[in-house]
Amino acid sequence: MANALNQIVMFSPSGALMDEALLDRASAQLESLGFSVNELPQARLRVQRFAGDEAARSGGIEQAFSQLDPAVLLATRGGYGLSRLLPSLNFSQLAFQLNTQKHLLCGHSDVTSLQLALLQAGAQPDTLLHGPMACFDFGPEQGADPLSTEHFLRAVHEKQVKIQWAAEPLDSTGQQAGFQLQGPVWGGNLTLICSLLGTPWMPTVVGGILVLEDVNEPAYKIERMLLQLLHAGVLVQQKAVVLGNFCEPKPGPHDNGYTLKSAAEFVQQQLGASVPVLMNFPFGHCTPKACWFQGGEGRLQVNADMSAQLTQNLR
Repeated sequence: MANALNQIVMFSPSGALMDEALLDRASAQLESLGFSVNELPQARLRVQRFAGDEAARSGGIEQAFSQLDPAVLLATRGGYGLSRLLPSLNFSQLAFQLNTQKHLLCGHSDVTSLQLALLQAGAQPDTLLHGPMACFDFGPEQGADPLSTEHFLRAVHEKQVKIQWAAEPLDSTGQQAGFQLQGPVWGGNLTLICSLLGTPWMPTVVGGILVLEDVNEPAYKIERMLLQLLHAGVLVQQKAVVLGNFCEPKPGPHDNGYTLKSAAEFVQQQLGASVPVLMNFPFGHCTPKACWFQGGEGRLQVNADMSAQLTQNLR
């Protein structure tokens, strides 16, 4: 193995646990994969909808990052709450701890804010894994999804990412196929990225492969947020925009045929063919779930039949 990341530290930076049995099963599942698991005392707190008050959650983050031995710092779940903590966290110090202790911060959804703020503060991409979380991905009664687990273990132990999928072609956009490109892979939850625009925690990534996902947002709201990124100048600076799973509600009668694909096609038309928009990337609030290193150099290949592959090698 390329490194010795065999310890997992679980903490709750955002929402309170909805079912503590999920975390119990996640611990057992991760131990069966060869990890030693350390659950921080803060992980099961509850204040209103949050995993403790702001001081407790900030303290949980700081305690996780202060571990002396290299560890996977695994968020138990997302939800909402990190936006409250951004002004009070010392991101320069946290990034320094990640880099020097060789920790790996893993999560998605609300953890997008934490990872992007750390990337902006100088955290190395090989310390930021945009991937699974304890409860949703390792806590189900039926066990963790095998493909999701394979992606996770490859990233943790080998610092490698290899994701293959069938990208849905967009109609009437002049979308190109049969190309490959390289750039830093970055992004995460669309709502959280939009919330960081104009703040000191938003990194500037030029020539990147921007990966986006969200959950339970109707297609028109997804389009509106994509257009916000377009109008803010973010999308035009990328080499590609990769749309993952959005778990959007089914279109209603008023949509009259308008879908998420319609939104993607409109955004592609505004961007032009020089910045391809790809759909169906296997990432988001879904299984199986791929994972990737936040800000790490990656290669995107799209074949003529729209079969696609995203790879990273950070060894």
